[in-house]
Amino acid sequence: MEKEKNPYQILRNEEYKKFVESKGNSRFSADYLSWAVAWDKFKKNFQYCSYVVREYHIEIAGNTLKVPYMVLPNQTAMVTVDLNYETFDGDSHTHTETLAIRDHTMKAVVDPSAAQVENAIRRCVAKAVSMATGFGIELWFGEDLKDMDNVETHITGNAPKIGMITTAQSRKLDELMRDRNCTEKDKAMLQEIKERQFDQVTEEAATVIIKDVKEGIKNNKPITATYKTQLLGMINDLPKSVDEMKKAEYKGFVNKIPKFKLANKFELETLKPKLEIGL
Repeated sequence: MEKEKNPYQILRNEEYKKFVESKGNSRFSADYLSWAVAWDKFKKNFQYCSYVVREYHIEIAGNTLKVPYMVLPNQTAMVTVDLNYETFDGDSHTHTETLAIRDHTMKAVVDPSAAQVENAIRRCVAKAVSMATGFGIELWFGEDLKDMDNVETHITGNAPKIGMITTAQSRKLDELMRDRNCTEKDKAMLQEIKERQFDQVTEEAATVIIKDVKEGIKNNKPITATYKTQLLGMINDLPKSVDEMKKAEYKGFVNKIPKFKLANKFELETLKPKLEIGL
């Protein structure tokens, strides 16, 4: 490292364009600097460096979980990365960067997947390196203006209203409606909401609807092979007071691969009580 230069000057004029990757399609495209390339450049110039992804606590089904992203009131999420490094003079520095978790069209997402969280963290690391050192910073020029120009609308084309369903929520409802395990009742409800251009559902109500429809999809799914094996094992473990004919009847039911809700009810109301009291 050149001692007469500060961290930003060292990589500011470094060639980066050959490492740029373009992703997208005819409707949307964007240029990215590979996070691995950014980290490699940073590591070569700052031997003592690391990054830390901040963690947050969220409540899910009554349980407190630690996750690497912060959930906002509208259920979209952001990741925060602390970039730590030491300069040639021994001084320690920390640069903090935050980035929204987005989909492939740069829209903020509700209930992000593990892959979306991972991609956001990597992109946040690349951005932190750019902001701290200037390496590839041109790729971020106008990023705030792009967000201002990119006015989000519902998939029906109309703009969201304050206090009403968000664009992320309307996209999630449309996604759930097209799930093959969505119940016919829920599909009809969601189709009606969509036909009314999502403008008659509040943000709070949309949160409840998303939760309920997800639960309906879960209960309407066929049981998995693993769960089926588990149930068959429980039947085999039933006490001798349950005759073989009854066990065969139970196995026949399980082998028909019932829906999850029905199978779960069978486990809780039929199998477990017999196993617990040995009847």
